[in-house]
Amino acid sequence: MKRYSSLTLAFALALSAVAVYAPRFNRAEAFDGDAYAIKGGAVVTVTGATIPKGTVIIRKGLIEAVGADIPIPGDARVIDATGMTVYPGLIDSYTNIGLGATAPAPGQGGRGGGAPGPPAPANPALAIVTTTTPTQPAATPAGQSPELMASDQLRVTAETFDQQRGAGITTALVAPREGIYQGQSVLINLGGADPEKLIIKNPVSLNVAFGGGRGGGGGGGGGGYPGSLMGVFAFLRQSMLDAQHYKVVWELYNQNKRGMQRPETDKSLAALQPVVAGQMPVAFSANSEREIKRAIGLGEEFGLKFMIAGGLQSYQVADLLKQKKVTVLLSLNYPQRPANLEDPESEALRVLRDRAEAPKSAASLHKAGVRFAFQSGYLNRPSDYIANAAKAIEAGLPKDEAIKAMTIYPAEIFGVSEQLGSIEKGKIANVIVTNGDLFDRRTQVKHVFVDGKPYEIKPPAPTQAGPGGRFGGGRGGRPGAEAATMAVAGSWSITSESPQGPIQLTFNLKQEGVTISGEVTSPFGTFPLSGTLNGAELSFTFTAKVQDQEVPVTGKGSIDGNSIRGSLNAMGQDASFSGTRTPR
Repeated sequence: MKRYSSLTLAFALALSAVAVYAPRFNRAEAFDGDAYAIKGGAVVTVTGATIPKGTVIIRKGLIEAVGADIPIPGDARVIDATGMTVYPGLIDSYTNIGLGATAPAPGQGGRGGGAPGPPAPANPALAIVTTTTPTQPAATPAGQSPELMASDQLRVTAETFDQQRGAGITTALVAPREGIYQGQSVLINLGGADPEKLIIKNPVSLNVAFGGGRGGGGGGGGGGYPGSLMGVFAFLRQSMLDAQHYKVVWELYNQNKRGMQRPETDKSLAALQPVVAGQMPVAFSANSEREIKRAIGLGEEFGLKFMIAGGLQSYQVADLLKQKKVTVLLSLNYPQRPANLEDPESEALRVLRDRAEAPKSAASLHKAGVRFAFQSGYLNRPSDYIANAAKAIEAGLPKDEAIKAMTIYPAEIFGVSEQLGSIEKGKIANVIVTNGDLFDRRTQVKHVFVDGKPYEIKPPAPTQAGPGGRFGGGRGGRPGAEAATMAVAGSWSITSESPQGPIQLTFNLKQEGVTISGEVTSPFGTFPLSGTLNGAELSFTFTAKVQDQEVPVTGKGSIDGNSIRGSLNAMGQDASFSGTRTPR
C-alpha cells in the first residue's frame, strides 16, 4: 500500500497527471455502446454514387448502414447534416505527425540501429537472428537503420492530431523523416487513444530517402556519410547486396548446421529480408526527375516492390512511371518563393518552372494512367493539404479523382481498402461532415469521427513557414509567409493541477532556432527536457524516474509572450498546466 501511494505522488509531481489510482477506462470500450446517425447530408461514398440526402449510421466504431431511406436506431444520437456534405475521412499518405524521437542513438543496433528489434523475418532461416553481435561497427551513423519502426516512436496525446482532424484528415502513413533508411512506416488512425490502439497496419513500407531525410531533397546525407547522391546510391546498392548475401549464408547454415561455423547476425540485414524478397514495399523519397529515374533503376535492379514518395517533378516522367507501373505518393507541399528573397529576378528559370508546374503533376499522372495518392509532404498547416489539392484541380485534375487520391486510392495502395477509404457498410467509421464542397476555400469541417468517436473541431494553428522556408498556401494566410521564431529561452515557473493540489515545477529552457533543450525541476528531482518550437506551439518530452522506472512524458504548450498554457501526458493520463517566464 505504501508503494502504491508513493507512486501516486511521484506521478503527480513528475508527470503532473491524474492520480494513478483513478479508474482508467478503455477508450474503445467506453464508446462500444454509442451509436450515431448523420442525417440529411449529401453522402459522398467515393466508391458508389453520391446520395443527395443520405443517412450514415455509426455503431461500435464501424459504419453500420448507409443509404437514402434507412431507419434511424432509437439509441442513436442524431446529427442533422442538412445542407452539408459527408465524406470519408481523408488519408495523408506520408507524414511524420505523432512521432517522438525519430533517430536511433548512435552506436546501437546493426547499421546504426537503436530501435527495438524488427518484425519476424519472412524467411524462417532468419528466425534466430535476434541478439548476437552485429557485423558492423557500433559507430555507424544514425539514420541508416532499416529496422527502425515508426510504431515504436509514436508519442500521442489527446491534442496531437487536433489540427489534422480539423482539416478532415483521419488516417496517416507515418514514418521518420531523418536519414537514408528512415525506417518502417505505420498506418494509424488519428484518434486520441493510446498509440497501439490507433494502428491499422504495421509495418507498411520501408521508407528510404536520397537526401539524408527531409523528404528526399537530393544531394547526400545532410553533411554526414554518405555525402553525395552518388554515395547514397552506392550505400543503398551495397546494403541490398549484403542483404542478399546474408540470406544465402543463413540458408546454407540452416540446411547443414553440423560442422559449419554459425554466421554472425545483423539486425539491419535481417530487417531487409522482406524487402529484397519483394514482400515489403519500399517508398523511395524522390522529387527530382534524376532521383525518380535512379530510384526506378535501383528498384528494378534488385527486384524490389517500390513506389515513389514526393514526386514533385513526376510530371516530367509520367509516361515512364506508367510504363514501369510505379505508384506515386504525390506531395502537396509545392515549392514556394522564399520569403526573404530580395531579388525575385535572381531565381533560376528551372526553379520558376518547377514552382509553376508542380500543381500540374497530379493531372499529368492521371492522364498517363499512373496510380497515385496524395501526401502532405510535411506541410506545416494541415489545412493546406486540401487547399493545395484544390490547386491540382485548378491545374486539370478531375475533382472526383482528387477526392479518391486522399481516400480510396491510398487505402488500396496500403492494402486496407476493406477497412478505409469510402463510406460503406462494415468499414471503419472515419467520417467528416463539411458545410460545403471540400475544395472550396470557404468550407469548414463541422464534424469529424475517427474509429466511430466524435472529436471536437479545434481552431486552426497560426500560419507558419514549412520546412526549408517552403509554404503550401491556401485557406487563409499569405502564401510564402514566414513567421519569426519566437524566443522561449529562460526560466518558466509552471503550475500543474494534481489530485494532491497544485504542483510547482520549473522549466529551464535553452533555444537554438526551433530546437529546445533544458531541464524540468521539481522538489523530487530534475529531468532533462528536449523539444521543438512550431510558431507559438512548444512540444517537448522528458523522462521521469519513478522508483527506478523510467516513465516518458510528453507535453504541448501555447506561448503568449511570457505566458504558457498546455497539457502533459504520461502513460495515457493527461493534466493541464500554466505558467509564466521569470523576467531576466
